Amino acid sequence: MTSSACPPTPTSRIPSWSKPDPGSTVTARPLVRILGIDPGLRVTGWGLLETAGDLPGSPAHWGVIKPPTDAPIEQRLLVIQRQLDVILARHQPAVVALERPFLRNNVRSALALGQAQAAAMLAAAAHGLPVFEYAPRQVKQAVSGDGNADKSALARALTVQLGLDQIPTPDDASDALAIAACHLLLEGVGDRLTPPLALT
Repeated sequence: MTSSACPPTPTSRIPSWSKPDPGSTVTARPLVRILGIDPGLRVTGWGLLETAGDLPGSPAHWGVIKPPTDAPIEQRLLVIQRQLDVILARHQPAVVALERPFLRNNVRSALALGQAQAAAMLAAAAHGLPVFEYAPRQVKQAVSGDGNADKSALARALTVQLGLDQIPTPDDASDALAIAACHLLLEGVGDRLTPPLALT
């Protein structure tokens, strides 16, 4: 799904394990939610994993944010921040995981990704959430076992890991779910970017 000026409507999947057995006497462990974000000025993907101690968790919601392409950069960043604020308020994750911008030979592209990442960090900080950052290679290694996996291989591995019938779409949302799965699988060994801070 996509979102622009309107509150995002996510794709949802209700995990089967979240439905309690009426005859069970075992106390259910509380759900922990991890929001993965794949930042981008054109498209920002997001994916929410839920876990009650299981690895690599179950995908609950995912989607993308698409700011107007003809809008100034500052307006695009504002759309990203505001829509993420809606997502954070609605789903109340415990932590946010981001992909680190990968600098190749295109400094301009890396700068744009960094700006989108900053918008995501601001949204998380406004909700007092810790933010962790993972390099693309870390995400690929954690989810697929191959740090050099291409996008299609990563998406297939993610589908198997999460027990899905088909690859989550669009690609940016699938990447965001992979980032969230990476954080869960690596238990937060990424670079901590922000301390938990509740703003008043």
